[in-house]
Amino acid sequence: MMADQDLPSTTDLHVCHGASTAERVRSYNLIGHAHELTFSCFRRLSLLNRDRTRRWFVDAMDAARGKHSLSLWAYVIMPEHVHVLLWPRLPGYEVRLIRTSLKVPVQRRALRFLRQQAAGFLERLKDVQPNGEVHYRFWQRGGGYDRNVTESDTLLHMIEYIQNNPVRRGLVQKATDWVWSSARFYDGEHRVPIRMDPLPSLDT
Repeated sequence: MMADQDLPSTTDLHVCHGASTAERVRSYNLIGHAHELTFSCFRRLSLLNRDRTRRWFVDAMDAARGKHSLSLWAYVIMPEHVHVLLWPRLPGYEVRLIRTSLKVPVQRRALRFLRQQAAGFLERLKDVQPNGEVHYRFWQRGGGYDRNVTESDTLLHMIEYIQNNPVRRGLVQKATDWVWSSARFYDGEHRVPIRMDPLPSLDT
């Protein structure tokens, strides 16, 4: 897994963890850092257990890649959460805007589909605010997790960790058995939901 880009080197193994709470997640928009983002579905419901919904997230990743000039390096779509490893190529970027581009299109398509095809299910997505306002959510409140990555060893570990999520859950026997991740792409398969961008040159 080699390529022509350079991941900025540092002297220490470095992963910055964005604190995840119900209200907000702190992100560090630092030049040259990759980000491992994790989002969970509302109330941990298995809202991503259909290929239709998974395709919506793939479409959102592809659109966000173009809109924000991102390199996509790894992903996995689990039944109730997703992991995405990406690298913003522009010196000025905001993770919150990238998160919005990944999450909002999926929520809009899901809610529109449910209103048209399964209105009764919307009750499970209802989130009543203290002021009485009602919101319908596809994603859990808050920003999820955001981990900054700068080290080559950490990058490779993140990719392996992300792709092995379905194996750890017992959904498949090996990572490449799970269609909705980057594992098959790195295994040389061409017919994949979305292709990843070249990884940086790694002296490993």
